[in-house]
Amino acid sequence: MTTIVLDPAEARALMAVCRRQLSWDARLPARVVTTATAFGFYTAPPLDVLVFTAVPADVQGDGIDTVTSLSSLTLALEQAADGDGSIAVTQLPAISIPVTAAMSVAILPPADDWQMPMHAVAGDLAARVDLAVVDFEARAKGVPPAAQEAIAKEIWDANAWAGVPMRTLHAARKLGMLGNDSAKVSAATNGDWRRLATRRGQVFSRVAPRLPLRVVR
Repeated sequence: MTTIVLDPAEARALMAVCRRQLSWDARLPARVVTTATAFGFYTAPPLDVLVFTAVPADVQGDGIDTVTSLSSLTLALEQAADGDGSIAVTQLPAISIPVTAAMSVAILPPADDWQMPMHAVAGDLAARVDLAVVDFEARAKGVPPAAQEAIAKEIWDANAWAGVPMRTLHAARKLGMLGNDSAKVSAATNGDWRRLATRRGQVFSRVAPRLPLRVVR
């Protein structure tokens, strides 16, 4: 049987990320992946992004790649934080991945071949997100839901920095990965994938490919 041993402080940090997402959707699946020295998980919160968080770990047994419920993962992390830091694979019951048109833990981002990253300061990007939120709230006030969705799509799909859509920064901000501080963050691209990397985790998004234009006569 595979057992993952975490530092209790690391377990609490992961638990905080889980709890923020549980408040949005308690049914979210989490894809747990391990190596011999790390434990991480992917989630796809309702912001059309993929989130990855990982910490150092001592993985005893075979590595795993399994999909469980975020609630089960949160419970296992709570028990690890309050105990000796260990998580048994039996604590992570497997579930099926729902079919969706949005980002999904069924499709993971590329592992390599990312283009040379660009760097920025977290606080500068956080300020852009805050301005975007103010913009959305002002424009969406008092308009029908369909119009609100169109405004949200315009704002959150816009290029925020280094080819990364604003929704990526927005997700990082809401998850506590992008603070008002001088921490370094980076952005990189790989085909239609975009990656925002912070010291607290990574947020991935995909942009729609541009179709070639053709003159119709």
